[in-house]
Amino acid sequence: MTWSRRRKWVVVLLLVAILAIPAWYLASPLFIVVRGTEAPPADFTTVVGTGSFVEGEPGHHASGTARLLTDGTRFLLRVEDFSVTNGPDIHVYLAKGARVVDGDVDLGSVKVTEGSANYAIPDGVDPQEYAYVVIWCVPFRVQFGYAELTFT
Repeated sequence: MTWSRRRKWVVVLLLVAILAIPAWYLASPLFIVVRGTEAPPADFTTVVGTGSFVEGEPGHHASGTARLLTDGTRFLLRVEDFSVTNGPDIHVYLAKGARVVDGDVDLGSVKVTEGSANYAIPDGVDPQEYAYVVIWCVPFRVQFGYAELTFT
């Protein structure tokens, strides 16, 4: 094998290795399912809002129920029978619309892609000012799904 041909192969292998890292970051979440069932806290018994998740942007799936619970002073968002397409850095938001904008409340990373989970709502946030629960991919600003809340 000549030196130039060997050099070409080295360059090709380096490019493949360099491109494999971002490809794995972007594609691997699509194949990873995080299952779990987090029990609701015993003191959060009053339901103040509910909604059903619907599909997000094309190619992104979400289903299940969002419930807004209170113990009389604090609020908690609970997702039940929840299923969402996994992705890089997806978060749960309380939002005023079906898409996340500045001022909406980030409740943190999605805990499960299948199952049930609880998300504490920060003190000082009135969840009834937010009509939507949105599953949002932070780096790509893509909506994976949302639930419009109906308050009781």
